[in-house]
Amino acid sequence: MIFNGQIKFFVQFFLLALIAVFFAACSLQYEQRTDSKDSVPEIVFTNVKFHRYEKNLQKFFLSSSKLEEYKSDGAYFASDANFCTWDEEGAIDTSGNCALLGILPKENIYSLLKEVQIENKSQDIKISASAMQWNSKNEQLIFSKDDEVHFSRNGLELTGTGFSASGVSGRFEFSGPVQGSFSTGDFPEAE
Repeated sequence: MIFNGQIKFFVQFFLLALIAVFFAACSLQYEQRTDSKDSVPEIVFTNVKFHRYEKNLQKFFLSSSKLEEYKSDGAYFASDANFCTWDEEGAIDTSGNCALLGILPKENIYSLLKEVQIENKSQDIKISASAMQWNSKNEQLIFSKDDEVHFSRNGLELTGTGFSASGVSGRFEFSGPVQGSFSTGDFPEAE
């Protein structure tokens, strides 16, 4: 039979052992320094409207509630981003929006996150997804393997997972399950 005094002793011993293990497991490395400048933006703009012109023609537009630039890697991050690009004739070619846009200009990588919508008028393409990444160097558009992507083009409506597209070849594919429809034109209403 265990007495009250013995139970109290075992509980105290167990708590002391647990505290000793906890402090022994903590291994703070005070000699290791971190440069907080890398994680803090060098420049922050709010309510941004950015226009880029080439040969007197507008080529790019970006509006954002907040735009941050980081000196360490030259990255840019835009919140609540809306953007447009124009073709050589001055007509809007591509437009889109997302909750967060990450740009790594040195790697030519553009990451679009949360509520992503893109429309390319010259190719009659619309894409919506939760996230996508565009590599402008090799013209590859990729999505997470498990994220659902909605793709429409010339009457073709597809929704599926594992979507990727190549700007070089003009091909696209879904590696996961897909469902959709195809419309060939206007049909008279059935009575």
